[in-house]
Amino acid sequence: MRGEFVDLDGVRLYCYAFGQRGAGHPIVLVHGSFTSSHLWQDVLPRLPKGHRVLVLDLLGHGRSDPPGSHAMTVAAHATRLEQLLDVMGVREAVLVGHGMGAAIAARVAHEWPEHIAQLMLVNPTLLAANAGEAPLNRRVRRVASLVWLWKRLSPAWLASALHSVLLPGFAHRGVGAHALDVYLKPFRMRDGRDAACAQLAALQRSRGDTVQTLAPGAIRCPTALVLGNDDPFLDETRRGRVVGWVKAATNGTATVHTLSGVAHVAPEEAPDRLGTLVSELITRRPFRYP
Repeated sequence: MRGEFVDLDGVRLYCYAFGQRGAGHPIVLVHGSFTSSHLWQDVLPRLPKGHRVLVLDLLGHGRSDPPGSHAMTVAAHATRLEQLLDVMGVREAVLVGHGMGAAIAARVAHEWPEHIAQLMLVNPTLLAANAGEAPLNRRVRRVASLVWLWKRLSPAWLASALHSVLLPGFAHRGVGAHALDVYLKPFRMRDGRDAACAQLAALQRSRGDTVQTLAPGAIRCPTALVLGNDDPFLDETRRGRVVGWVKAATNGTATVHTLSGVAHVAPEEAPDRLGTLVSELITRRPFRYP
């Protein structure tokens, strides 16, 4: 796997390709907030053959550039993803997003429908049909409210706070602790701390970014919604609302899959099952309804 940096309006996104070109559409994997492309390492070898896989680091995450003055909202990330796919020559793709990345992927599918063949949303966050029903997790909201403080402290303070907030998202805490050490390493430096602060501040501003995305009939491609049964960021009531919104947005055609024993970070905890679900999804012929 050889990675490259792609310049988009003065900032660089890091991405790499896995697998070989084949007859199938490229598969694009989009991670969520405070993780990186490393999230998909165990999923990659389990994806169907004959598809080039494109994996990226969102701005301010992983190896991609710090955001500087660039926006970090769901809408802004979605626009950069559309630009990246255009630059990379991806004309039609299977889009898979996790967490905030699911909200980004859904927005791209709505705004760029002719280019998205199938869509998978894995444990989505910040995905709501109205801004008032896109609440942040209480602990995430608490950390986000202290951005003014984190900017004055050593980067290690914020990295430790994020570690504490995100660890419950793993069903197996030992696995989670190791994974978070990898994801949060860039945020232990000054530029990384500032990027994390920018992302935290942008979470609240992103709450209305998928309202139009989830309007009835707004998503015009075969869609799968994958939910971890033990996801602490999506309680039972919230899961029910997300299912209803996605069903409405796809005119009732979305399939819903619940992964038992899986918390929030499904790509780490259930790579086999995700690989199988992606294989099933791509057998659904793309359709275009009015």
